[in-house]
Amino acid sequence: MGFDDRFAYVSGRIWAIENRMIDRARFNRMIDAGSPEELVRILSETEYGQGREIIPERYEEIIDEELKRIHQFIAEFSPDPELTGVFRAEHDFHNMKVHLKSRLAQRDRGMTVREGLGLSSVGLVDPDQLGEYADIILFEHYPLEEEDDSDEKDDAVAVGEPAEVDEGRTALEDAIADAGREALEAYLRHGRDPQYVDFVMDRASYDYFYNVAISRKARELEKIVATMADLANIKICMRLRAIGKDAGFARDVLLPHGTLDAGALLEAYEKPDAEFVAYFKATPYAALVEKGMNAWLASGSLVALENLATAELEMRMVPERGAAIGYETVLAYLTAREVEADKLRRIFVGKMNRIPPDVIRERLSGAYA
Repeated sequence: MGFDDRFAYVSGRIWAIENRMIDRARFNRMIDAGSPEELVRILSETEYGQGREIIPERYEEIIDEELKRIHQFIAEFSPDPELTGVFRAEHDFHNMKVHLKSRLAQRDRGMTVREGLGLSSVGLVDPDQLGEYADIILFEHYPLEEEDDSDEKDDAVAVGEPAEVDEGRTALEDAIADAGREALEAYLRHGRDPQYVDFVMDRASYDYFYNVAISRKARELEKIVATMADLANIKICMRLRAIGKDAGFARDVLLPHGTLDAGALLEAYEKPDAEFVAYFKATPYAALVEKGMNAWLASGSLVALENLATAELEMRMVPERGAAIGYETVLAYLTAREVEADKLRRIFVGKMNRIPPDVIRERLSGAYA
């Protein structure tokens, strides 16, 4: 990490407000709250309660509103909002997934999905605009008149050439629209399996993160993306091994731009648990995988691995105060806010479903709390 005085002011603003995040003591109060209503009262003491009426049933909306507010606040002071807001785009790729899957579910399986369900307002692109892109993709590449009840036509619908790019569209919008077309192609190619929409959109999001890093010569961001991909691929492998999926399926799911060699990882994937863990001994993730595997063998749960991966990413992203001033400080703070929001969601889900405090506490981790 180095010094980039362009980010000195926004770094200073972050250092001035980071102590307003929810600390460990308040998280513990929330976890021990006797009811969702008591949880809401505690949350109202934080920035999530400023100018907002909080009711338990609207917790997702309140969390998204606060995330959007802080992203926009930082973007106002950032000399390069595309760079410092790069991971905000994850919400946009998520929204395209939601739009495509809801439309395909209605079209191919007769399922009605409530409009707007599952969409995030935190991204950089208007969710309604992404819905229009999804409609265009389906209209151009999967028109209704090509439907046929015969089995032979199930996978015979070909996706055409990409539509001409709109001049006014951003690089992010182009990336999402291109990924949407590829996701539809994969969906059709794999027997109309909606999982493949997720796989393609997730890989495309990592391509976007990496391309932003390359375009800015942002070496630290490259390293962060590589760590994110590695940790995600470890979790993917553990989950798929747990449910008995073969390496061919895993190959379709793995994310790009990590440091772990995909071929070697897939070779280890098919081996017994001890040999799978041994593969990671020569990597920075040896202890994480061993602890995660031991916890899974003992309990049948991957919660410990999820928590370890979250803590590992936070640890790698937080720069030493004063050792560097640059976009890294901004990324670390915004990522910490996303982790904070995820913890709040888990606590609310737990309280709404009467899950015991000890179980909720087990599911939380992180450097900021």
